[in-house]
Amino acid sequence: MKLEQWEKEPLWLKLLTPYLKKKRLPELKGEPVRDQWVRIPLEGCTAANGEKTYADFKLGSENKLLIFFMGGGVSWNEYTAARPASLYSRDRKEGFYTIHMDLFSDLRLNSGIFAEREDNPFHNWSKLIFIYDTGDFHVGTNDYPYTALDGSQRILHHHGYTNYRKGMEIVKGFVSDPDSIAVTGCSGGAFGAAMLSDDVMEIYPECKDVISIIDSGFFPLKGWHDIAENVWKAPQKITERIHTDNITLDALQALHEERKGRVKILLTCSIRDEGLSRMINYIENGDFSFTPDSGIRFQMWFTDVIREIRESIPEANYYLFDYAEKSQKKNGLTKHCILQDPIFYEYETEGISCAKWIENAMNGKRENYGLKLLEERDEQNNE
Repeated sequence: MKLEQWEKEPLWLKLLTPYLKKKRLPELKGEPVRDQWVRIPLEGCTAANGEKTYADFKLGSENKLLIFFMGGGVSWNEYTAARPASLYSRDRKEGFYTIHMDLFSDLRLNSGIFAEREDNPFHNWSKLIFIYDTGDFHVGTNDYPYTALDGSQRILHHHGYTNYRKGMEIVKGFVSDPDSIAVTGCSGGAFGAAMLSDDVMEIYPECKDVISIIDSGFFPLKGWHDIAENVWKAPQKITERIHTDNITLDALQALHEERKGRVKILLTCSIRDEGLSRMINYIENGDFSFTPDSGIRFQMWFTDVIREIRESIPEANYYLFDYAEKSQKKNGLTKHCILQDPIFYEYETEGISCAKWIENAMNGKRENYGLKLLEERDEQNNE
């Protein structure tokens, strides 16, 4: 079978590979050692392209568990399936979901919500991280056939849910009855966190202190239910909750209704999120690029989303921010994701950082920030 461009390792990466392999976390052997990151091989599990996959884990000193879903795009049909985002590719103008994570995923565990610092709300917690290499928001169980760019017949392994469940099975042996749980993720992982928070609560039915934190996981797409049911083959308990073009809102409304009083729902997003604006531009115009107009359209749509959340989930809290993305200043677009970034601690909306906002919410002080940013931009757009 002919290798496509995204499957051929470029020379520069071959030269870097020995160095990157040394930076990988060690594989777990036996019981985990407290405060040491390890990789947990997920036996019998697979990434989208058939590679072996894994989760990262650190056993903390407190009996509390942070479950984090990494992001990295999404695939929802044959066209997107044939166009993964890979560092192997020379032309990455259309890369819809991440693959080839083995050499790079462990390099992201030293900042933001994973940082070793006293003002991290999750400083001493155990942390379980699901890398994202299945293109299905972590909820799939399907082997999806598609035609590759070279005309060959391929299979995309949408096994996100299968992989997640395997990881949870292993980690429950190490953290069997946590006092507190946080389920969260960025971008594609935020969609997953919204859809899987209820599932985590089923795994840990005795835990009464659960928080679901959604970071930059919103964009509309018609047919989400059909995609989840037929492309990803997500479990029925997930697909039956999807009924609009806003898959995250559907999941959060169901979570609120079914677990009311037992889970805190928090969401954060910048008002003209560069990554989500780009997705809206592609879905509406078939143009997978960053534009000023796409930022305006996302911001206007997201304003309506916040209004609906305030009406249907009044107990939910939000942290909205206006941090400019340096590479997209000319387009007026803002930062995509905050939880994994240093600005998690450094940037402030209305005098408070995202880290402090989450810490306050965990301690019962639940407040909202940034609504004025949306209202001001909304007025500007309507002038």
